[in-house]
Amino acid sequence: MNLLHFCIMSKNQKVIVTGGLGYIGSHTSIELLDSGYELVIIDDLSNSHLFIKDTIEEVTGKQVHFHQFNLQDYDQCSTVFEQHKDAVGVIHFAAYKAVGESVSHPDKYYRNNLLTTLNVAKCMEANKIPNLIFSSSCTVYG
Repeated sequence: MNLLHFCIMSKNQKVIVTGGLGYIGSHTSIELLDSGYELVIIDDLSNSHLFIKDTIEEVTGKQVHFHQFNLQDYDQCSTVFEQHKDAVGVIHFAAYKAVGESVSHPDKYYRNNLLTTLNVAKCMEANKIPNLIFSSSCTVYG
């Protein structure tokens, strides 16, 4: 099964991509747009740049809905998910991933990576968005 055609999704449906302007998120966003999906990107630009949105739109010839905020803010998350409650799925890439920094600032990483995922899940449940792909390029060392 193709990752981008997960669960019961079909083309011309809306997908929310968190961290959609990061490296993996931006490539996924291009593939989704090229496959006929409508796209909502949420990114706080902490590990990306706004020009990437323009590049995605230039490469695909399609517009995206873009919302810039940190998913730790439940109220903003709730507002955006309510605006896009017709989405059929979320691909969640919004996580901190620098191993060295995570060791020196573990609370920052726990707070971000756990809270953003909980907020996304709560907003999905509230708006009956049924499908989630959670992905991280983080590396775990024992």
